[in-house]
Amino acid sequence: MQNKSKPQSVISGAKPRERLTDRKRASIVQAAVEAFQQYGYFGASMNAIADAASVSKRTLYNHFDSKEALFDAILEELKVRVEQLPKCEFDDSRDLAEQLTELAQSEIDFFTSEEVQAFSRAGLSRVLGEPDAGQQVDPRFFIRRVTTWMKKAQASGCLLEADAEFAAMQFVGLLRTFAFWPTIVHGEPPPSRRKRNQIVSHTVEMFLSRYAVN
Repeated sequence: MQNKSKPQSVISGAKPRERLTDRKRASIVQAAVEAFQQYGYFGASMNAIADAASVSKRTLYNHFDSKEALFDAILEELKVRVEQLPKCEFDDSRDLAEQLTELAQSEIDFFTSEEVQAFSRAGLSRVLGEPDAGQQVDPRFFIRRVTTWMKKAQASGCLLEADAEFAAMQFVGLLRTFAFWPTIVHGEPPPSRRKRNQIVSHTVEMFLSRYAVN
């Protein structure tokens, strides 16, 4: 049975043994991320991951009984990062384009971060070879905060009534097309700050041309 437990942060009040266990677990997940990126999910071995994490095979299997379990843990770690994103509350007293710009910038900063890029590459290495594994990834989860923002903007009368989730997916999709996928798929360097600002500006302009209430 796969280990489905959610990665937990080390808390200051934890006992020494618990802190050590958390550190070992985190080290194993990090080793798996690096191995999946370097060798691909199917080319990476549990033995190599144990060596890279500086743990015994027994310790590795005590935490994760398979590569599938490690894949699950990587997805959970990515979800934890999403949940840690700052809330973007819609404010009907502020300029709509200004708020969308802030939302877009926070999204780009998130998915161009080194950590999120590494998690994404590691997860993608399995999904490309085993498409069914992609069904474990709910894309709606990763646009949830943007969807919430869209719903509130619509309720205020600032955006046209439409499928908020679809609108959020379009908005984030425009950003990812130019700031995420080229790095993940083609190995391009993350866009510069100037390029990011350009991407954000054009995305906001296109989005408002479709959804803004005139």
